[in-house]
Amino acid sequence: MYKIKLITVGRIKKGYWLDALQHYRKMLQGFMRIEHIEIKDCPHLGNAERKEQESALIMQKISPKDRVLALHEHGTSYDSQRFAVLLRHELEQPAGTCCLVVGGALGLSEKLLHTVAGTLSLSPMTMPHELALVVLHEQLYRAMTIVARRPYHY
Repeated sequence: MYKIKLITVGRIKKGYWLDALQHYRKMLQGFMRIEHIEIKDCPHLGNAERKEQESALIMQKISPKDRVLALHEHGTSYDSQRFAVLLRHELEQPAGTCCLVVGGALGLSEKLLHTVAGTLSLSPMTMPHELALVVLHEQLYRAMTIVARRPYHY
């Protein structure tokens, strides 16, 4: 079974977002184990300091062996088929863990972005952090069904 590390900033508080996440996490259980690490957001800080602090906290949770892909507004866009190929490639690497990073409301620092293996964009449109997490989980599930050749993606 595959393992993926997911590092996110902030805690989801609204029940409907949690329900949607739990729905996809349950569906993903047959394909992968997700280690979800939630970093406390820093809303009390100014914007620049907040982004730096949240990114520094993320970097503390990244192992030197992790292969990190960060979600970023200017990241590479993939269709579901290409994302499935990328994800499979990352998950099947013999060393380290595939690690997905989702920043807070202000995104990720340049320092963190310079350390990652790649960046992904879910959409050129801006969306709430919670929705991005739901979309990411749905795309993880879709990718795994594509890899396993199970019906879901048409």
